[in-house]
Amino acid sequence: MKQPNTQQLRALRLSALARDNKVVNAIRSSITKAPDALVKELMDVHGWPAHEALCAVQQLQQDVLDDTTEQASA
Repeated sequence: MKQPNTQQLRALRLSALARDNKVVNAIRSSITKAPDALVKELMDVHGWPAHEALCAVQQLQQDVLDDTTEQASA
């Protein structure tokens, strides 16, 4: 069986914490569902093709991750 990497272990740790902590669970849930909701909004309400909506949201997530990484290293 393949051993999980560090990122997967941290995700598992966060999931375990979310089971025991309502605040962490609510935040985790809102973050997890937000990209799907944005893609759905772009497609259903604004008429974007699926691949464009997915690509835009993925780029937005990468930009936020990059900003967070820069702030953490500053």
